[in-house]
Amino acid sequence: MTSDAVAVPPTLRVAADRYGELYRVHLEPLLRFAWLLCGDMHRAEDVVAEVFARVYPQWRRGKVTDPRAYLRRAVVNEVTSRGRRRRLEAREERRRSAGRGAGHPYEHVAERDVVVRALRRLPVRQRTVVVLRFYDDLSEREVAELLGVAVGTVKSHTSRALERLRADIEER
Repeated sequence: MTSDAVAVPPTLRVAADRYGELYRVHLEPLLRFAWLLCGDMHRAEDVVAEVFARVYPQWRRGKVTDPRAYLRRAVVNEVTSRGRRRRLEAREERRRSAGRGAGHPYEHVAERDVVVRALRRLPVRQRTVVVLRFYDDLSEREVAELLGVAVGTVKSHTSRALERLRADIEER
């Protein structure tokens, strides 16, 4: 037998097929969710791809009981982690370029819908709570469980975020 194909064990093939179905069901909602959190479709695609790659081993071991919630939480974590990395890189770039007449490390993002622009200006935690509450239509309790915080924290983040959004939109 001179086949170049690698024999895949049947149990792994079944797991991959099931994960493929999970991917098909959750891909679009996760892309929209990630886009709302990070404001850029290319970054959202990168985040979701990374999340599916990182979640597969956990899912295969049976550690994922609620895939939708688990994937959403993984997206939140990945967006937060990438945001931290970008801020640290920008700070380091500013330090390196101080005194050399360098411009701002970020280029201006193309104009977007007023609400999306205002949403992007919110702190990550507030933005996450707003997206989960009003885009994903989760209750305060569900958001609190997903983020691992108290319901009161969700309420205060929601209140502050909505106040900032209203003020920002009225300014425009």
